[in-house]
Amino acid sequence: MLDSIKNIKTQACSVKATERIGKRFLIAESYIKINISPRKIYFHSPEKGAELLWVEGTNKGSAIVHSKSIPLMSFDLDPYGSIIRKDQHHTIFELGTYFIGTTIANTILKAPKEFDKHFTYAGMVTWNNKECYQVIISYPDYKYIDYTTKKGETVTSIAHKLNTSDYKIRYKNDLSSYFGSIKTGKKLTIPVPYSNKAIMLIDKKTYIPISITVYDEEGLYEAYEFTYMRINPIFKSDEFLKSYKGYSF
Repeated sequence: MLDSIKNIKTQACSVKATERIGKRFLIAESYIKINISPRKIYFHSPEKGAELLWVEGTNKGSAIVHSKSIPLMSFDLDPYGSIIRKDQHHTIFELGTYFIGTTIANTILKAPKEFDKHFTYAGMVTWNNKECYQVIISYPDYKYIDYTTKKGETVTSIAHKLNTSDYKIRYKNDLSSYFGSIKTGKKLTIPVPYSNKAIMLIDKKTYIPISITVYDEEGLYEAYEFTYMRINPIFKSDEFLKSYKGYSF
């Protein structure tokens, strides 16, 4: 699976995301297109009437965003900022299967001799008319630790460093609307690692994960279902330009 993810150059799919925000669940469906290198991202949420386009090395690092609520205008927004990140577990850079692969790879790298402690094969299942390998990922040592921030750190950089949840750090430390650098020496409570359990379904034909459900001490934390998956499609030369036919930018 990790090799299959590593070999992805381009990807397009529909995503159903279920995320626990505070004490409620938000469910959203979207369509994404990704070019890995250079990084190019297109995101469309028909339900919200929102489109986003981000291309590495352009637009001063900002994403171009269009909303049907303001149909005649598009906006340049910081992809790490509060508007795009509001009520979201992840940044746009973690769309697709990249973040799943990175999180699991980091778990293996940090404790290569404990593979069987974390990963269990649970047999074949059929999901969305596809035969899938079912893998249960367990973290029996999941816990909260005390962390003291260092100069220049952000919640996102700390989450990447500790292989944990950006959103949960914000929620547990009352930082839900704060996205800049954190004051040096601030005490935080941080979950380590990402969760205590996850159930992952891997497509038998492609070895790509198409469903992952994540749990923590409160129960369901998040779930992502990938459908209409296309691996390494050839995108048109103008498909990541705001002038592309069919986009609303």
